[in-house]
Amino acid sequence: MDPTNLTGMLPAAEQSSYSMESGSGLRYDVPFIKRREALINNQFQSDVTFLVGEKRQPIYAHKLLLIIASEYFNAMFNGNFKESSSEQIEVLDMEADIFLDILRFIYCGKVRMTVENALEIYVHAQKYMLNELRRRAVSFLEKHINACNALKIFAQNRQYEFSFINEKCLALIRRNPLGFFHSDDFCGLDRKSLEIIFASRKINCTDEQLFQALREWKKCNEQESLTELQLIISAKRSYNCSKLRFFGNMSLSEHTDLKFSVDHSHSLSFFGIGVFVKSPETVVSIEVEIAENLDTLNHVRIDYENRDFSAVSVADLFFEELILKPGEWYTISVTFISDMERCFTITNPQICHDKLKLFFDNNYNTIRSVISHLYCEEIRK
Repeated sequence: MDPTNLTGMLPAAEQSSYSMESGSGLRYDVPFIKRREALINNQFQSDVTFLVGEKRQPIYAHKLLLIIASEYFNAMFNGNFKESSSEQIEVLDMEADIFLDILRFIYCGKVRMTVENALEIYVHAQKYMLNELRRRAVSFLEKHINACNALKIFAQNRQYEFSFINEKCLALIRRNPLGFFHSDDFCGLDRKSLEIIFASRKINCTDEQLFQALREWKKCNEQESLTELQLIISAKRSYNCSKLRFFGNMSLSEHTDLKFSVDHSHSLSFFGIGVFVKSPETVVSIEVEIAENLDTLNHVRIDYENRDFSAVSVADLFFEELILKPGEWYTISVTFISDMERCFTITNPQICHDKLKLFFDNNYNTIRSVISHLYCEEIRK
């Protein structure tokens, strides 16, 4: 690289603005921050070279800019360390693209943050005592961790175990676990990440759905033993949402579809229902269809293990999160794939809630609902 050329690291469209005047120094008719940015990995006045990554790629830097940016570099170059007198310094714990991102921040306060590099930038910002860069990485991750990338970032965090990353990712996973269990990233999870998820004391799915997720994970991880993971699942847990109970008179009759509208200022996250079951069968297959107006939102079939033939049980049926919007009409249809001609139902169900109300379709003379409660959570704006 020409040591008098500051344009080598700039996009081609910008390079004409940063050429050197013949026989003189820098051009001063371009913004100062652009001149600083042009110094990144540039031999012009460079007094230290970093050999970065597995390939030991040379990256040129300027000690003064590093020293005024970080106590770490101040100690490195002004302390009793071998680096203080060395013109070449090895940096083997990161690749060149990450190191260049860090230099860009030091030289001109810019950083090219992405979901793919933010966690690693955070790690090295801590190492180099770049507190502002560390705060930017935290802010970026908190804003950009979402349902599409939470599993991947959660798994990456096994290398670092930063608590704020775990908390953000686990909050999303525990809220809508079935959506994550069905994703392509789930079977690629490492065992430790799976243990942390399964050990959650609150999660919006049943134990049987956790066991089913474990069986699917095993298909891609045949060498793994399931005994300890099965014991983790068997531990007592609760759901990570609210139970909205229905009240009314119990009766043994044919149930009807439940058609209702939400009267509330906010939408609701809807995760599952409770259904009355009284059957002599050891396994009761139940189909649930949820529709908004005439459009089907979800249709699932769940096999419920009926452990007590002598009593009326309540089967908790969970599915992927659905959003119920105020003012729209929703219909929940429950079908038993068995000889259950008559069911235990609640007649004309009502709810008791300070702010939330459900309006039931009054086209039916009498509503008989096999549903005992809804699992949901208010979405706050």
